[in-house]
Amino acid sequence: MTEEHNNKLGYVMASVFLVVLISFMLFSHYRGNENKKYRKTFKGETIGLTLRIKQAGKSHFLRYCFYSGGKKILGGASIVDYNLVNKFYKVKYDLDNPEKGHYIILKEELKPDSISLVNAGFTKVKYYKYDAGVTCKYIENSKWK
Repeated sequence: MTEEHNNKLGYVMASVFLVVLISFMLFSHYRGNENKKYRKTFKGETIGLTLRIKQAGKSHFLRYCFYSGGKKILGGASIVDYNLVNKFYKVKYDLDNPEKGHYIILKEELKPDSISLVNAGFTKVKYYKYDAGVTCKYIENSKWK
């Protein structure tokens, strides 16, 4: 009797586990489709600058920024490729809420001119490096921020 009861309990537990697993898979699939539909509604397009690879705990992700309405918006993508840092790429975002809905398209690097970068909200910043080894002078450099 107890052996039969244990077998029934084992079948019930396995059935419950399978139902929970299948429900989780269906929910994940539904959320993925919902996210894809939401991304298709993004109408805003601009230039984004990849900043660095950031580590948070055991995970790493690529940080990028773009400007919308004169406001700097930071984003992240779960891609770790140091060759992508300090380059420009296309960013698509939600016109109604760009802080919540945006993503970067890393398929092809953009080579924008200075006018399009200024129109996208970026500014060119001068900075100086001290050359202590050879000339003992400050060398002027610039970068986009």
